[in-house]
Amino acid sequence: MMDCNNFYASCERVFDPSLIGKPIAILSNNDGCVIARSEEAKDAGIPMGAPEFKYRKDFREKGIILKSSNYPLYGDMSNRVMEILRELTYNIEVYSIDEAFAELSTNLNDYDSLTDYGKDIHKKIKSWTGLPVSVGIAPSKTLAKVANHIAKKNAYCDSVMDLTNHPDIDEFLEEIPLQSIWGVGQGLTIRLNRYGIKNALELKKTISNKRWVRKHLAVTGLRTVLELNGIPCSRLSDGRDSRKGILTSRMFGKPLFELSDVQEAVATFVSRAAEKLRAQHSIASNISINLIGDKYDNIRGKYKFGAGYAMNVPTAHTPTLIKIGKALTARAFEEGRKYKKAAVMLTGIVPDSETQMDLFDPELYTQKQYRLMESMDYLNSKFGRNFTAFAATGLHKQGDHRNKWLMNQNYLSKRYTTRWDELMTVKA
Repeated sequence: MMDCNNFYASCERVFDPSLIGKPIAILSNNDGCVIARSEEAKDAGIPMGAPEFKYRKDFREKGIILKSSNYPLYGDMSNRVMEILRELTYNIEVYSIDEAFAELSTNLNDYDSLTDYGKDIHKKIKSWTGLPVSVGIAPSKTLAKVANHIAKKNAYCDSVMDLTNHPDIDEFLEEIPLQSIWGVGQGLTIRLNRYGIKNALELKKTISNKRWVRKHLAVTGLRTVLELNGIPCSRLSDGRDSRKGILTSRMFGKPLFELSDVQEAVATFVSRAAEKLRAQHSIASNISINLIGDKYDNIRGKYKFGAGYAMNVPTAHTPTLIKIGKALTARAFEEGRKYKKAAVMLTGIVPDSETQMDLFDPELYTQKQYRLMESMDYLNSKFGRNFTAFAATGLHKQGDHRNKWLMNQNYLSKRYTTRWDELMTVKA
C-alpha cells in the first residue's frame, strides 16, 4: 500500500518550497471549507470541514496559509506517482488520488528484503516528483493499510513498514482502534463494541469462530477478519472499468438569476462530462440536468429542478450534448429564482464500438464528429484544459464580461504541470 503524505499540501510545497514547515489548509470549491490540511495545520487545531468564513480569524491568528483546491495540478501529480509505481511493481490498483495498492515481486534479486523494496519505492517517488510517501507491506490489503498507518505515524519506520511475518504484528494490531481498520465504519464499530471487541487484534481473533463472524458481521466482515489474519480475500483491480454514469456538478461562484448565465454554466459542465465520456471510449444515451436553487427561498417550497432526455442514438459529440443541455435547462428554469448549483448526468453509457447507428437520425455520431472531438481533446490535453472550448460555455469572455458563475478561487496557485503559460520560471 502506497499513500502520499498530506497529498494536496505536499503538491503545493513541491512548487513553492517556502511553504515547507508552515501550516497549510486547502479549501473546497468556491473556497468554502477546509478539505485537506498539513500536519502543522492539524496541530494548530484546524478541523476538517472548517468553514472559511467562520474560521477566518483563527486562520489569521495561527498563521494558516490558505490555498484554493488546484485539481489540475493534484490530478497530474497523482498520475505521475502512479506511473512511477507501475514501473517499480508488477501490478497496481489506484485506490484514490493519493493511494494505491501494488503487487510486489517475490523475486528479490535486486533487494535484500521487502523493506528495501519499499524504501526504493519511497526514494524514487520522492526523488522524481518531490512528494513524500509512506509504504505499507503485508500479505493482504487490510494488513497493508495497517502497515501503511504504522509507517506514517512512527518516525522509526523511515516511511516503510513490512508486516509480512513480523514477530510483533499482534502488538501493532492491539494499538489499532476498530475505526482505523479499512472497511470498518462507525456502524460496525458500535456493533463490535457491544460484543467487547475494541481493537484490530480482538477482531482478528474472532477467526476462531467463523460461524459467529458470518452471522453477525456478514460476508464483508468475515473477509476483514481473514485479511487481518494475513489471508488475502481480494485481488488487485486495475480500476479502469468504464463508469456507468458520469456526473459533473459545481457550485456557482455567485447565485445566478438569468437563464443565459445558467445555460453557460451547464454548457461547460456538459463539455467536461463529454470529455470524461470520450476518455473511457464510450458514448451516452441519456442526459439529465438538475438546477439547485436556494432552499431558504420563500417563493415556493421546491428548490430542485430537473429535466432529462433520451437520445435515439448514443453520442459523445459535445455540440449535440450542449444543444440538448441548453434546451433541458430552459425547460427546468423558473423565472424569479436564484440558482446556486447545477449538475449534468450522462447515463446509458456503452462502448463507442458497440452501438447500432441510425443513418437518418439527426443526432448521429458521425466519423467526422468523432475525429473533431478527438482533435479537440488532444489539444486540450497538450496545452491545458479549455485551450479549445465552445462559445456556448462563455469561457472566452474577459474582464467585465467574465462568467458570473465561475468558482471563487482567491488563493489558487498556478497549474505548473498542465499549462504552458503557467510553467515555473527558474532564474539563473
